[in-house]
Amino acid sequence: MTTGGSVKEVIDVVRAAGGVPVAVGMLVDRSGGKVDFGDVPYQALLHLDVITYPPDACPLCVNKIPMTKRGRTGK
Repeated sequence: MTTGGSVKEVIDVVRAAGGVPVAVGMLVDRSGGKVDFGDVPYQALLHLDVITYPPDACPLCVNKIPMTKRGRTGK
């Protein structure tokens, strides 16, 4: 979980279909405690504080290091 946008969409779809969301379960919350689902409580198994940078301050971007790496298959 970073922003919770996709989960918020699911909550809206459930409500539109007449359902009542009772809670959200997630494996990892990397929002830094910023995620908010209104009246729907949530629980994560793991909470991570992830450092983020604007593009002009990103150490990888500044040093022109690619942010992705090919896997073992080379694809």
